[in-house]
Amino acid sequence: MNSISRRIADELGVREQQVNATVELLDEGATVPFIARYRKEVTGSLDDSQLRNLEERLRYLRELEDRRSTILNSIDEQGKLTDELRASIDGADTKNRLEDLYLPYKPKRRTKAHIAREAGLEPLADALLDDPTLEPEAAAQGYLNKEAGIEDAKGALDGARYILMERFAEDAELLGSLRDFIWQEGQLKVSVIEGKETEGAKFRDYFDHVEPLKKVPSHRALAILRGRNEGILAFTIAVGDAEDDRKQPHPAEQRIAAHWNLRDSGRAADKWLSEVVRWTWRVKLSTQIETDLMAQVREAAESEAINVFAANLKDLLLLAPAGPRPTLGLDPGLRTG
Repeated sequence: MNSISRRIADELGVREQQVNATVELLDEGATVPFIARYRKEVTGSLDDSQLRNLEERLRYLRELEDRRSTILNSIDEQGKLTDELRASIDGADTKNRLEDLYLPYKPKRRTKAHIAREAGLEPLADALLDDPTLEPEAAAQGYLNKEAGIEDAKGALDGARYILMERFAEDAELLGSLRDFIWQEGQLKVSVIEGKETEGAKFRDYFDHVEPLKKVPSHRALAILRGRNEGILAFTIAVGDAEDDRKQPHPAEQRIAAHWNLRDSGRAADKWLSEVVRWTWRVKLSTQIETDLMAQVREAAESEAINVFAANLKDLLLLAPAGPRPTLGLDPGLRTG
């Protein structure tokens, strides 16, 4: 709890004692409006905005710690918790980072990669990844297994591809790097769904709209998301010109290849490995990362909308109730309630 209080205090620029006092009040069931109005002497005069931010961060960080504990226990029960992995999990400061680290160890249904491992194809995947000079078709001949349904080289290579795709897609460092890259370089492309032009006339400003993802203002983001939810708009996140020509490698594919030290130098397995990278991005990661980033956009937009509404409401409430006429207000309540 001390680490959470210290972190919140640093983020809000207040004293840790103020945070501890507020947390105690919140845990006792007090609401933010009550604390802001009647417990200023306890919190050191934190205002309602600071208290609201404190409450939100407290909830987030407590959920983060609970999830961290669950993940550590799960990996430990599997017998796979190393000192290095524990340090990485202990150092994760966001839910996304925590889930990225847990992904390779998360219990999941039997995937195609899992079935391929059961068929004994992981050594083939490792061999082609470690030594691209190997000829894939020839190397695959040594891993045929009719009992497991691997009857030809194509079946063996498909299984090896699924294994590497899963391995690439579950690399926490790579996932974080790709999210940052797409956030910085991505363009939000919005279009109208064919046949919805008349029904969705109120969204006409977004029928053919493009702008940098990281710069989408809150009001526009909420309008686009609302249009998508109503079945009027569709959107995608594009980087460079890759989305205009599906035959060209997506810039994210280049980053995946670089992360795993893969390059097409004309070696026997280079083309096959390039296909693995392409499938990893287009089948496993592109939709996942787009969903994560749009959730980030929505969360930021909703938070900003709340702040704008609060500021406008405050201005409205502070208006003179009778215009220019002098008004005397009387509050009969005691300060302590």
